[in-house]
Amino acid sequence: MMKKIAIFLLLIGAVLAQSCRREDNKQQPQLAVSSYYPNSGNAGTLVTIVGTGFNKEATVSFGEIAAEVLNVNDTSLVVRAPREGQTGKINYKADGKTVEVGNYTYQALSVHSFFPTNGPAGMHVRISGEGFSSLNAPAEVLVNGVNALVVSVNDTLVVAEIPVGAGPGPITVKVNGESSTGANFRFQAINSIKPMTGNAGTKVTINGAGFEAVTTGNIVEFNGKPAQVVEATETKLVVIAPEGVATGPVTARIIGQLLPGPTFTPVPAPRITLVTPLSGPAGQEMTISGLNFSTHTDENIVKINGVTVPVKTAAATKLTLTLPGGTGNGKVEVVVNDQPVTGPNFTDQNTGIVSVSPSAGLAGTKVTITGVGFSALPGENIVTFNGAAAVVESATETTLVVTAPATLTSGDLKVQRAALTANAPEQFRRAGTMTLYKGSLIAFSASAMAVDSKGNVYVSDRNTAQIIKITVDGTASVWAGASGIGYVDGPLATAKFGAIYGMAFDAQDNLYVAESGVSRNIRRIATDGTVSTAKAGISGAVGRLALDKDANMYITQTWAGILKIYTTGQTEPTHRNSVSDNCTPVVDARGNIYASMDDYEGIVSRWDANTKTSTTYWIGEYGQYGFVDGPRATARLGYGFTSLAIDNEGSLLIMDKNNYAIRKYDFATDEVSTMAKFAGQGYADGSFDQAKFSFSVIDMKVGNDGSIYILDQGNSAVRKVFLR
Repeated sequence: MMKKIAIFLLLIGAVLAQSCRREDNKQQPQLAVSSYYPNSGNAGTLVTIVGTGFNKEATVSFGEIAAEVLNVNDTSLVVRAPREGQTGKINYKADGKTVEVGNYTYQALSVHSFFPTNGPAGMHVRISGEGFSSLNAPAEVLVNGVNALVVSVNDTLVVAEIPVGAGPGPITVKVNGESSTGANFRFQAINSIKPMTGNAGTKVTINGAGFEAVTTGNIVEFNGKPAQVVEATETKLVVIAPEGVATGPVTARIIGQLLPGPTFTPVPAPRITLVTPLSGPAGQEMTISGLNFSTHTDENIVKINGVTVPVKTAAATKLTLTLPGGTGNGKVEVVVNDQPVTGPNFTDQNTGIVSVSPSAGLAGTKVTITGVGFSALPGENIVTFNGAAAVVESATETTLVVTAPATLTSGDLKVQRAALTANAPEQFRRAGTMTLYKGSLIAFSASAMAVDSKGNVYVSDRNTAQIIKITVDGTASVWAGASGIGYVDGPLATAKFGAIYGMAFDAQDNLYVAESGVSRNIRRIATDGTVSTAKAGISGAVGRLALDKDANMYITQTWAGILKIYTTGQTEPTHRNSVSDNCTPVVDARGNIYASMDDYEGIVSRWDANTKTSTTYWIGEYGQYGFVDGPRATARLGYGFTSLAIDNEGSLLIMDKNNYAIRKYDFATDEVSTMAKFAGQGYADGSFDQAKFSFSVIDMKVGNDGSIYILDQGNSAVRKVFLR
């Protein structure tokens, strides 16, 4: 029995011993030399050899002379250059193996150490050693082979500036044709960040050099706010933009050194304003319009029913992609730099509507529907406008021409073919032009127009100094100035006015009247009919009038620009550029002023209320009038537009009379579009493509209901453009 126990114990011991040997073999790293420094010096210089798998029983020789080993561990070994040694190879010997470390030169020049051992370009590093001074030529310093600026030098110390783009590598000093190479400098830099825009929660990749491979070793900040580091290598960090991030540099602090990086700019979450088509087959192009998209395609992720679809082209307000088919039916989603937005539903089918032209009209308007999957037989396509069936005049597989029904109302436009139904990207709006009043009370000397909160329209006449009131049902009468030309305050029935050039209502329905002549005044007609003088004896010309939200007054003064008149009566010259006295200016909610620069140019100029500076060519360029929609920088307007207004959505409207159009500038998208394009010169009501106006369209105002009123002087009429 005892013999069996002894055998068992011997077996256990053998297994454990074998296991230990395997563990020792597993833990013992392979011998390798990665670097050594310095590579020169006198006898007694300490040389460090860096690598793996060093043995405490190893010997190191300089040529044939053994060196004293001072310190050794698994990754480094320090020896003293022997006194009897000669220039030549350093050899490492252990376990019967010999590894060549490199060459060592016996000379006075030697790089011993430097501090700091890591940092970015532009940082000063202090290099300690021997033999740096020279009477023949100054010492040279190279970092990873790149010349560095030497700031100062003596025999044992050189101060140098880390050069741009050096990268990680050894520091070398050259003197009198000799060189000495020290340890590797850990070059650190942030080369780029991607994306450069986003917001809190955006994942940002930082590319560079000299980072810590452990996330906790890297402190990253966005304009001073700490960010979470989620991934780290020596050349790349992935971080999460922090809450409350503001525009500013991305920086990293690593091993005591601060690394500056590019600017990160927070942008609002994306918005989807239009997706077209809302249904369609594989191969069809989809356009997503909106705001705050990235101009880099790979920074926009589009999903349809959860299926990612590659983005083909990207602009700040528009993305395009090709439908892959097979996505199924579901929401359109866009994620821009980790900021998501959800759009409308998409239907994966063979029928879809890409565009509708015009997108607004009246009963009888010819409408062209462009898309895919229609039937070439008109009767097989059922088209409805907000539920009312339309007559299909002609059909191809990609185009339908229909007549808007007599019972047209604003709403969804749909095309049905067999069991498939396609929705238009936008609702079709019942919109057009009607005449509110046409008659002799509006003479060719009509000068300005204003609309009160109830929709009553007031038209001034500069020759008679009268104001005509036109009620919402089109009834016109002389409302003010019946007692003749003059300057009399008091009750409306007896008040007298001078030549009227501009009018505007404030938020309380008080009417302000700018009059020119011998006495240049702004008069105020209160809601109770009392006339008073808001500002008397204005210096300079008195032209068109605008009010801001606080009822401060602005009048055009041609070459002098625009004069701001506070409710207190104080005045301030603004917009000191040439402005047109034939175009009504407008003031936005922030107090910025927009005006026409000249009667013979298609230019909108802008005065910034914050900086109190003017931009002459804000929309348009000198001598380059035309009819071009698109980005503000390239958009073109007709010359001599006559009125500017702010609509109920905050966009800038331009009465582009020479193009017979109302143009719209959207502040959010920075783009100019055409709100309404009329048929041309003449007189006709109806849909936009049928309506005609005279060449003498002189003023435009926006009503509380969003309708647009136009003073058509040449037709002695007030016209109303309704948009729904």
